[in-house]
Amino acid sequence: MEATRERRTTLVDLLDRILDKGAVIDADVIITVSGVPLIGLKLRAMLASIETMIEYGMWADWDKAIRAAANEEEKKRLAQEHALLQGETPSFQCAASYWQSAGACPAWTYGTLTITDAAIRIHRREPLTCLVTIRFEELAGYSLEYGTVSASAKPTGYLHLVMTNGSVSSFHPNDMKQVILRIGEEMNRRKLRWAPVECHARMPENYRLSVVKET
Repeated sequence: MEATRERRTTLVDLLDRILDKGAVIDADVIITVSGVPLIGLKLRAMLASIETMIEYGMWADWDKAIRAAANEEEKKRLAQEHALLQGETPSFQCAASYWQSAGACPAWTYGTLTITDAAIRIHRREPLTCLVTIRFEELAGYSLEYGTVSASAKPTGYLHLVMTNGSVSSFHPNDMKQVILRIGEEMNRRKLRWAPVECHARMPENYRLSVVKET
């Protein structure tokens, strides 16, 4: 290959070229001080992106091992999550956070909300822990609260699930509409009441600036 020279090439162009095509470095370096050679370095290296190296047959075994380990880890995680469901059949999942008011520092705990054919569950993946389980028979109704966490943020929704014993569990699901719809379907299937109710639970002032309560 004949060398070419492009005067307008930038550092970004150079890095893109190296990562895309690769570069081989073959160098002999001798470091001297006052004419006395002190350190010798013989360097042979290839610099390229992982994708380029795999394309040219390098690190294929490493890539295969990494993918196999990731697949095995995913299978293990799914098996553990399935065990948390205790044999129940999930019908809907979304990211959500659960308000843990117990303890000295109440805070939101992020996880995955799962609606099954028997209950509403939120679990955390790292470490894998079931944060809360609510059976549909324990529900008396729900209340919605909308607010913003900053002046520039869009209003977001908080879902308060009111239990038959008077306690309240608060959630912040990514898909509020689908969560209410799916819970309603399971409640109707059991011929249980599912409707807005009066709820005095409110999120702390430092978690929302303006709030409109819906019942």
